Amino acid sequence: MYRLFSIGRLIPVITIASLLAACGEPSHVVTICENDDALCQDLNSDQWCQRERDSLITARFHLKQNETEQTQYSLLTSLSTYQECIKIAALIEPRTHPELKTLRVSAMLSTYDELLALEKQTLNSNNPYILNYHWVTHNNEAAKRRFIALSKKQSFDDPVLYFAIANIYDNNTDKAAVNLLKGIRLLDDDHEMTTKLIYGLITAYMHQRNYDLAYLWSHVAIILEVENINLTLFTHNKISQIKKTRLEILATRIAEQIEDQEFTDESYQYILSSVRL
Repeated sequence: MYRLFSIGRLIPVITIASLLAACGEPSHVVTICENDDALCQDLNSDQWCQRERDSLITARFHLKQNETEQTQYSLLTSLSTYQECIKIAALIEPRTHPELKTLRVSAMLSTYDELLALEKQTLNSNNPYILNYHWVTHNNEAAKRRFIALSKKQSFDDPVLYFAIANIYDNNTDKAAVNLLKGIRLLDDDHEMTTKLIYGLITAYMHQRNYDLAYLWSHVAIILEVENINLTLFTHNKISQIKKTRLEILATRIAEQIEDQEFTDESYQYILSSVRL
């Protein structure tokens, strides 16, 4: 039930939410294409992959307006997502317009070459998002090592990055838990990220057989309306009813701190010390 989610599944979310915002609307894309046809002409124009196509066009636009590592990352993930969709579309034989398949294949090849070129260009980047992209997408060990080193030198301001580091430390539950907690301290109102971080933390504690903390965070999850939390995992032999009651009270305090964005390392340690955990 509990498992550490792959960060690769989150990459498109990061890009759209933090970089594109309101710029992904179809009307905005139409304006981009009218003003600069080169950003759009090599892509398919039928109904397949329209969301992915619009995000790609917008990412190209942002990179052309201001080339930074973050806009490069946005284009990397947009190209990758478009590739996943257009490869499927290119296999379909349209009944009434067979020429559409040719256009889709052309778009697939064009964006694949663009993706390869951008991956090569960013291979030596030290941007944490780009490092994680190369690790997750291509199992690039050098990128993983640089990402880990970077996480030790500086603090991130995005819980997604701590979630990514926790995934890297999947086999080291102590380090995974530390980074998941760092991510939880940065949570706002992103329910999806809240779910992933707390699931990951419960998983880490269960692997450690630290049933007290796993139970505590299971109740935090329930209060924060995280779905599919199974309390039947905690039998009476693992945690006494008296301790369960105390942990449930503490879970309420932690959940309130997370909701108010007041959850800190100090507040967490104080809470744990109150039940000698």
